[in-house]
Amino acid sequence: MKILQQPINRNPAYFIGYLLFFILLSLFCFFTSKADGFLLINHIHNEMFDKFFTMFTNVGNGLVVIAVMLFLLIRKKTGWVLQIGISLLISGLLVQMIKHFMPSPRPVVFFVSGAVHYITGVTRTGHSSFPSGHTATAFMLTTLLALYFPGRKPGLFFLTVAILTGYSRIYLSQHFPIDVLFGSLAGVLPSLAVYIFIPLPFFEKKFTKSEWDQQSVKLR
Repeated sequence: MKILQQPINRNPAYFIGYLLFFILLSLFCFFTSKADGFLLINHIHNEMFDKFFTMFTNVGNGLVVIAVMLFLLIRKKTGWVLQIGISLLISGLLVQMIKHFMPSPRPVVFFVSGAVHYITGVTRTGHSSFPSGHTATAFMLTTLLALYFPGRKPGLFFLTVAILTGYSRIYLSQHFPIDVLFGSLAGVLPSLAVYIFIPLPFFEKKFTKSEWDQQSVKLR
C-alpha cells in the first residue's frame, strides 16, 4: 500500500471519490441482475439527455485524448504527454484483449425484444460489450490529469467527467453497469502503474555535459 500512498495523497478527493464510486457500483451490480440493473438506469431518459450524452460520451474517444496530448505538447509538458500515451496504449490493449477472450453481447443484442432506449446511429450492436472501452479511456485520462492538477476541485471535476462518461455508455445502450465498473478499473490501474513505475523525472531529466559523458562511457 505504501507504493500507492504518494499518488493518492496527491489528490485524495479524486481517489477517495473513485473508491466510493467503485464500491457503490459494485454493490449495485451485486444486488441487481445484469438485465434489471441496466434497465433501471437506461429507462431514465428524455430528449435533452439524448443530445447531451450523445456528445458527452465522446470524452471516452481516443481522439479526445490525442487532442489533450497535443495541447499539453504545445505547453511543453512532454513527460505528461508520454505518460498519457503509454497509459492509453496499455489500457487499450487490456480492454481489447478482454473483449476478444470474453465476448459479451451489447444491450441491444442482449434484449432481443427491443425493450431498451437507444439512439439510431449512435447505439452499436455486436458482442464487444465487456468491458467499456470509452469508460476505460475516460478514467485513464482523468486519473493522470487529477495527478497533474492536485486539489479538491480539480479532483472532483475530473472524477465527475469520468463517471458521466461511464453513465453515458449505459444511457446510450452501449454497455451494462458491470462493463462500466471494470472499464473504470482498466483505466485507473494502468495510469497509476505508469505514474508510479515510469515517473515524470524519467522523461524530464536533463543531463549536464559531464553526466552525459558518463552515460556515454557506460554504454561503450
